Amino acid sequence: MRRPLGCAGCGRSATAEQLELHHLDYAGVRFARGTWRAFERHDDLVPLHPYCHDLLHRLIDRDRVLAHHRARRVASVIALDRLRIKLHNQEAAS
Repeated sequence: MRRPLGCAGCGRSATAEQLELHHLDYAGVRFARGTWRAFERHDDLVPLHPYCHDLLHRLIDRDRVLAHHRARRVASVIALDRLRIKLHNQEAAS
């Protein structure tokens, strides 16, 4: 039996086709045979709705500390926590 899928940002359920994978870091990504390929472990990937994925990247890119002074994995984890709080607060306010 397959485990139900969900977005790690908003927590809503989704199908595999509705989700994108966020790389916690790019250690497993490399150029091979003329194209970029991902070879990381499953626990290095986080499923997100495209909207949540975009928000996560914006949080990382717009925060000077996350974007420039944190390791990619650490920045992703911190930004994901912030994203969850932000989305939860938005949902609670509506």
